[in-house]
Amino acid sequence: MKKMIAVSFTVVLLSIATIASAADATGTLTVTGLVESSINLTVESAGGTFSGGSTSAATSDLGNINKFGTAPTGFTQARGASNWTLSSNVGVQVSKANLTSTDYTLTAELGSAPATGIVWKLNGSTLSDTTPAPLTATGVYGSTDSYSWDIVIADSAAAGAIDNVINFTAASN
Repeated sequence: MKKMIAVSFTVVLLSIATIASAADATGTLTVTGLVESSINLTVESAGGTFSGGSTSAATSDLGNINKFGTAPTGFTQARGASNWTLSSNVGVQVSKANLTSTDYTLTAELGSAPATGIVWKLNGSTLSDTTPAPLTATGVYGSTDSYSWDIVIADSAAAGAIDNVINFTAASN
């Protein structure tokens, strides 16, 4: 019995020694951040050979165009006495996240001055490279709104490229 007590006492002492020699360490990670409100604008559709849809940097290639030829894909063409008009639509979608705004304002502006004799229009408003043209004051988030797009080409315009960029700007209300 004394041996049993001695052995038990030894086991207890060894256990205490093992526990006493164990080391612990702790650490923390402090996380900070700020959720910001955001909106996103994408071009969803347009006449011409359209690419880059559902992005903010789409393209529309009209190819070679002339008054007496066929209109580009997705366009109609109207011939007047001193000019001709290519007409189509541009689909734009604005989405939001972490924002209480219920609608947005959308404007459009040309990236550079149009070539002489060329007039660009969206929703009936003439576009320039100096003043944004209003398209809507109450755009609905998450829906693709379609805006009429006209390019009016005077018969007196020089033959050549009519390339330009339409810059859309959405602002939450």
